[in-house]
Amino acid sequence: MRVLHLIPSFGSGGAERQLSILANGLAADGMDVHVGYCRGGPNLRQLKGGQVTTHRLKSIGNHDIALAWRILSLVRRIRPDVLQTWLLQMDVLGGIAALLSRVPFVISERSAKGNYGPGWKSRTRVLVGSRAACIVANSYGGIDYWRRYLPPARIHLVRNCVLTSGAVLEVPGDKMASIVSGRPLVLFAGRFSFEKNIPRLVDALILLARQRPDTTIMMFGEGPERQSAERRIAESGLASQIEIKDVSSQLATWLTQATVCVSVSNFEGHPNVVMEAAAAGCPLVLSDIAAHRELFDESSAFWAPAGSVPDIAGAILAALQNPLEARARALRARDIARQFDLATMVGAYRSIYEAVATQDSDRR
Repeated sequence: MRVLHLIPSFGSGGAERQLSILANGLAADGMDVHVGYCRGGPNLRQLKGGQVTTHRLKSIGNHDIALAWRILSLVRRIRPDVLQTWLLQMDVLGGIAALLSRVPFVISERSAKGNYGPGWKSRTRVLVGSRAACIVANSYGGIDYWRRYLPPARIHLVRNCVLTSGAVLEVPGDKMASIVSGRPLVLFAGRFSFEKNIPRLVDALILLARQRPDTTIMMFGEGPERQSAERRIAESGLASQIEIKDVSSQLATWLTQATVCVSVSNFEGHPNVVMEAAAAGCPLVLSDIAAHRELFDESSAFWAPAGSVPDIAGAILAALQNPLEARARALRARDIARQFDLATMVGAYRSIYEAVATQDSDRR
C-alpha cells in the first residue's frame, strides 16, 4: 500500500514529531511511505537515510498560491492509495488535491475546539474535512470537535506514540552536572504560544523561584510568546535561576534529570512532552483540563487549575517537598505511558488505511 503524508514543515511541534515516528514505523511495516513538506526542521532528520521517500515542496510562504498546484502535481504523480494531511494548511490544500485526484484522504486532528476560531481558515478546513474519508484524532477533545460535522463512523481515535529510547545528551555530562549540580530541576518544554498558558506559567515559576532559591528552572521551546516570557523573567531579576533554551532534540535525556515536568496548558490534544516525561519516570504537574484527565488521574500527577498562578506554583512546590509521593505518582504515570507504543499506533493506522482504500475501491 502506498501512503502520502502532507505537512507544512518538520519543525519542533508535536504533529511533526509524531509524523516522523509514524512514517518510519509504517515503512518498517512494509508500506510504501511518501512525505511531502515545505520546510525542514529538527524532525526531518528522523526520516533521512531511512525507508521513507521525502518530497520538498517549494513555497514562498503560507499563502503561496502556486503551492496548491505543486501539491496537486505531487498527488497525481505518486497516486497514493491513501493521502493523510497534517495541520491546517495541508488539511485544506492537500484535501482539495485529493478530491480533484479522486484519492481518499484522512485528516489528522491534533488539537481540540479551543484551537480553532470562527475565522475563514477554520471554516474552510471544516468544509474540506467534511469530504474526508475519515478524521483521525489523538484525543477525545478532537473527536468532540468533529462530531458536529461528521458521523461517528468516520471519526477515529489513535493516540500518540511515546518514544524515549536512543536519547543522546546534547551537552557534555560535566556541563549538565554544572547546570543541575544536585539542585532540584523543574522543566517545561513546548511551544511558547497561547494554548500553553505561558504568562501564568512564567509567573508561577517566578513565584516558585522566590520560595525555593535552591531550584533550577529550565524552559525549552520557541514561539510567539517567548520574547515576552524572557522579558518578564529578566524584570523579575531571576534570569540566573530561570533559563529559557532553544528546542532540544534530546529532550528525553533532560527529562531523566528533571525533578518535575510542568504542563499547565489551557487546552491540548494528546500532549507529547507530558507523555515523554511520564515514560521517563519524571513527576508531572498538570493543569486540570480534559486532555490531561483523559490520560492521568489523582494518583499519577499533581494538579492545578490553569487559571491560578498561586495554585500552579503550589502544585510544583508540593511535588518538590514530597519526593516519595512524587516518585510513586511518577511510577503510575510511567505505566500509563507504556501503553502507547509504536506497534499499536502503526497497527491502528494500517487498519484505517486498508478500510479507507477498500471503501474507495468499492465505490469505484
